[in-house]
Amino acid sequence: MKHAVLLVAALLLPATLSWAQPTPGAATDTARVAGEVYSYAEQMPAFPGGQPALYQELSKTVRYPAEALKQRVEGKVYVSFVVSAAGSLQDVKAVKDPHPLLAAEAVRAVSSLPAFTPGKQAGKAVPVSLTLPITFRLPSNLDQLIANQAAAANGTQLEAATTAKFPGGPEALRAYLAAAPYPEAARAVQAQGRVFVKFKIRPDGKPGNVKLAGSVQATQQGKKKRQAATAATNQLLTDAALRWVQAMPTWTPATRKGAAIESDSWTVPVAFGTTAPSNEPPVYAYADQMPVFAAPQNKITLEKRLQSGVRYPVQAMRNRQEGVVYLYFVVNEAGKLEQQQIIQSAGAELDQAVLEAARQPLGTLLPAQHQGQPVKVFYVMPFTFKML
Repeated sequence: MKHAVLLVAALLLPATLSWAQPTPGAATDTARVAGEVYSYAEQMPAFPGGQPALYQELSKTVRYPAEALKQRVEGKVYVSFVVSAAGSLQDVKAVKDPHPLLAAEAVRAVSSLPAFTPGKQAGKAVPVSLTLPITFRLPSNLDQLIANQAAAANGTQLEAATTAKFPGGPEALRAYLAAAPYPEAARAVQAQGRVFVKFKIRPDGKPGNVKLAGSVQATQQGKKKRQAATAATNQLLTDAALRWVQAMPTWTPATRKGAAIESDSWTVPVAFGTTAPSNEPPVYAYADQMPVFAAPQNKITLEKRLQSGVRYPVQAMRNRQEGVVYLYFVVNEAGKLEQQQIIQSAGAELDQAVLEAARQPLGTLLPAQHQGQPVKVFYVMPFTFKML
C-alpha cells in the first residue's frame, strides 16, 4: 500500500519543516545589550513542557506558504525574539532568511507562541534574547500539492487517481505472494520469515522501483534450536522476494482523467517457510473500500491520524537519535488495529514511540470492505525521525 510519513523533530506537517532548539541571541556571556535585554542569563527562558512541547506547538501553527510552494522556495529562517521578564515574546523578527514569504510565516508562527518561563539573572526575572532556526524543505509530492491548491483556489476538486489493481483482485495478489518460490538453500536450513518489498506500478502496468522495505527478520534451524538467520540466508530470501515481485503479471495501472499514470508506492510481505492457519481470515493488501474514519473524523486519513499520535521521545532528541521506523499492522473486520510490528528498527525509543501511537484509541474507524463484506487489510508505514 502507499504510505509516506515524515516526523521531523516531533512535527508533522503537509510540507517538511524542522527547527533546532532556541539559542542565545548573541555570543556574549551574561552580557547586557540594548540596555535591559540579556543575550545570556544564569537561567535561560524555557517553554512550558520543554523543547518537545515547543516543537508540538509550532507543528500546529507553522504552515508552508502556498506561494512559496508554487515558487519552489525553501531554506532556513532565523527568527530572533526577546522573552520578556513576564515571559511574553517581544520584538519577533527574521534576522536571516532565504525568502520574504518564508520569513513572514516563521515570524507569524513564533509570534503566536504562548508565554515562556522567563530567564533569571541573580534570582531576578530578566528579558533574554533568543534565536530560533526554522527550516522549510520542499516535499517530494510538491507538484501534487500545487495542483491540489490550485484546484481548491478555483473552487474545484482535482480528479482523484484510480488505484492500480492486480489482475484478479486482492485475493489473487494474496495468492501470488504466498506462492513465491522457496530457495533451496534456504529450505535446507528451514529458514522462515517475511521479506517486505516496496514498489510502484508503472503506467504500462509493470512493477518498477522494486526494493527492500525494512529489514529481514528471518530465523533458521541451528544445531539444537532455531536462531536468527545468517546474513547469507537473509540475502537469499531478499533476492527471491525481489525477483518474485519483479515478475508479477501486468497490473491495471493507476489512472487520472483516463490516462495511465505511475502509482503511489506499495509495500507487500513475501513469506517463506510459513503458512497462515487455514481458519484465519485472509489479510489483503487492498480492498474495494479501504478503512475510513466515521464522521466527524472522516476527512482525516489513517496515516495522518497515526502521525498526530507520534511524539519524538525527549531522550532521543537529546541524543540526536534519528532514523526510519517501519511499522506493519492490520486493520481487522471491526476496524481495530492489531498485529502491530516493527519491521525496521531505528532504536528502542523511536520504535516504542511509533508502537505507542499505533496502540492508542484512534476513534471510530470503519473497516475495509470487499465485495460488500468487512475484511482485514494490512498497512506498512515508514516513520522518519529527523533532527537538525
